[in-house]
Amino acid sequence: SFIIPFIVLLTVVVFIHEYGHYYFAKHFGVGITDFSIGFGKEIFGFNDKSGTRWKFCAIPLGGYVKFFGDRNVFSQAEQEELLKKYNKEDQNKLFVTKPLYQRSLIVFAGPLANFILAILIFTFIYMFAGKDFTPAKIQEVQKDSPAYISGIKSGDVILSINNNKVTSILEVSNYINSSSLDNIDVKVLRSNEEITFLVNPKVIKGKDSLGNNVNKKIIGIKIAPLNDEFNRERLGPATSLLYAVKETWFVTKASFDFVISMFKGKGDTTQLGGPIKIAKITGQV
Repeated sequence: SFIIPFIVLLTVVVFIHEYGHYYFAKHFGVGITDFSIGFGKEIFGFNDKSGTRWKFCAIPLGGYVKFFGDRNVFSQAEQEELLKKYNKEDQNKLFVTKPLYQRSLIVFAGPLANFILAILIFTFIYMFAGKDFTPAKIQEVQKDSPAYISGIKSGDVILSINNNKVTSILEVSNYINSSSLDNIDVKVLRSNEEITFLVNPKVIKGKDSLGNNVNKKIIGIKIAPLNDEFNRERLGPATSLLYAVKETWFVTKASFDFVISMFKGKGDTTQLGGPIKIAKITGQV
């Protein structure tokens, strides 16, 4: 049941990514021979007025934009050899003849396009589906749990985790599980006083939403909205965009922190998708 949605989602992401490369390459006058979604044998396609072949291929696990005269050039001698094969007009279409800043923008444009896509998706979600603002009030603290040992109590309202402001009950698990630190800073509001606790989370084995085995971090608290009623609000375009940028930045930073922790030998391979998953927080955290 996940294969078709996965392929559709991947196709959209790949198309946006490759179109970023395509747009800047066209803008700077680089010739483009192929714009492919997927690899392997072509299923169907067409040629546009500029001669670019737009095609869908049999293996829908990626894609590519092929530049005119595309080949790896690692030295000045190889570049001179390549230029000899083309007349002056065609030389101007080659990627290797473009200034460094243009080549850098063309390469960076793919990831940039995906960042913009993520921001737009979050923006539309917050505008039309709304964003949750249910306070993260702790209902229960398990005895002898990491939260209990650190001093957190029932009735505390979580304000931030690792300096990430908590605006919704749905953010708590994300912030805890995306942390690459041994200890987690948890700031709470108690009787109109802000208190910060250092909590050493416990790691347990569990299942993600797709049934995969993962290691989850818990601190031993239970949070749930009063009467199971979430405070969801539709936001205006400007506010939605602001929260969308913040969410995209958090996902990006969490992903980089995770990769760094992997190089340090502290990363957990079962959490490869952890920083960008949206968790359900109505049970134990």
